[in-house]
Amino acid sequence: MQPFTYSRKGIPFFHEKTKLEFQQDIYERYHEMVVRQSALHIADELWGRYPFQPILDFAEKHYPQEAESNILEIGCGVGRWIATLAKHYPKSTCWGIDYSYQMLKRANEFWVEGQEIAIDLSDKGLDEHSQKGEQLGNLNFGLAKAEKLPFEENSQTLVLNSFLLDRLENPTMGLKEMYRVLKPTGKLILISPLNFKKAEHWKVYYPPSQLANILKEIGFLVLDWKDDVIVNEPLDSHGNVVRWKCLGFVVQK
Repeated sequence: MQPFTYSRKGIPFFHEKTKLEFQQDIYERYHEMVVRQSALHIADELWGRYPFQPILDFAEKHYPQEAESNILEIGCGVGRWIATLAKHYPKSTCWGIDYSYQMLKRANEFWVEGQEIAIDLSDKGLDEHSQKGEQLGNLNFGLAKAEKLPFEENSQTLVLNSFLLDRLENPTMGLKEMYRVLKPTGKLILISPLNFKKAEHWKVYYPPSQLANILKEIGFLVLDWKDDVIVNEPLDSHGNVVRWKCLGFVVQK
């Protein structure tokens, strides 16, 4: 693993994020993003369920058989998915990488330091909520870009990401980096709503058959492909939701 340039509040920076990059990154906005993502991925009691459980259900059957693995989630947000793996594989080394410092700070506070966090979405008609954290000794978080991962070639047993691919500046470069860091026969599990923000990305990666061709050109072998992983993201106490129709796939190096 490459050395980090500096750390802040226990978060190593493998990418030297500039002041302008901080300002332009909407995921650095605390209440709008961090509090909301904490509510969605940590405070299940607010919704009576885990809203993103369909992602875990799709992925679970493809997890490693080995008790000791290197597991990496890219775009980990507040850390729910990679923490789930860290608990399931206590002998494994697990990393959550994200581009947002604020998200990583919350993830580290909750899943590594074990801090209790307060979540206030009263502006959405929800009760204030507090959640006690956990201390997972095999889990680490760091700031990096998906297109330039700080991990050695052939080092990861499993790479995960969700709601990331369509946010990357260069999705193909990101996929090539995921391929690079995977061990031979290692798996990539990826879920995306394919909600691209750039016209050129729609032309290159949509329909999904074009994305499948890119994966094969990189060198991946497709093991599983599902184009209707449905995630209903709750918005408020009235039951309004955003319905995400996601593509889920599992590929092997």
